[in-house]
Amino acid sequence: MNLFTSLQWAGPVLALTTFVTIGIGHVLVRYLQAHFGTRPAIPFFISGGIVLIVSLFTPNHLISAILGLIGITLVWDGIEIYRQEKRMRREK
Repeated sequence: MNLFTSLQWAGPVLALTTFVTIGIGHVLVRYLQAHFGTRPAIPFFISGGIVLIVSLFTPNHLISAILGLIGITLVWDGIEIYRQEKRMRREK
């Protein structure tokens, strides 16, 4: 058996997914809040909820975990849009 094919890739794939989604989310939250206020928060909540529900019905465990990470990141980004709004008000 080849060592490369026997490795467990879920850990690195999920770590990379987490890193990328948080990084993109951080930039998106700042950009969207600056241009649109808190209006994008609700679409983030809804899309995150939909992605989380889809992850429940995905038969592949790795894909389900990736969708779960993306979904919860979208939900959290919705929360962060409101928190960013508060931070921006304090700075003014």
